[in-house]
Amino acid sequence: RIFFMNYATINDFDEVWNIFQENKKWFPHVRTSHVKNRLNWGQVILQDGVVITQQEYKKNGKIGKDSDVSVKKGDYIIHQIINSNPKNGNAKKVIEEYFDHVNQNVYLTVRSENIPANKFYEKVGMTNVGYINWSKGKMPGNVWLKRLDK
Repeated sequence: RIFFMNYATINDFDEVWNIFQENKKWFPHVRTSHVKNRLNWGQVILQDGVVITQQEYKKNGKIGKDSDVSVKKGDYIIHQIINSNPKNGNAKKVIEEYFDHVNQNVYLTVRSENIPANKFYEKVGMTNVGYINWSKGKMPGNVWLKRLDK
């Protein structure tokens, strides 16, 4: 099955930014310039109240400076996924459509302390494949992978 994702444009900035603002607890680092750049680069999906910022890797390398996980050119990374109406099931539906849409390995990183998110990634069939640390090791995180079934 082919899924068509709704890629947001700069005209969707206010809606996307509001969803980030409502979830500042988990995304305090996201700035307006970050969201505007991703919108201009075609890296934001806005579908059924769910925002996914993502991109395709253009080269091989580590997923982060302090990580034991390497990615390959052609793999994808989800930078953020946010449901504007948590618990309505749309995040699960949209991320599963996204996996089908890109049809490649999809990675994401999340803070270890974000228990709901970590449980969610497990529920949608992702595997915890390693670690990443931010803030010079003060903020530990997990690396999740949805492996393409070949």
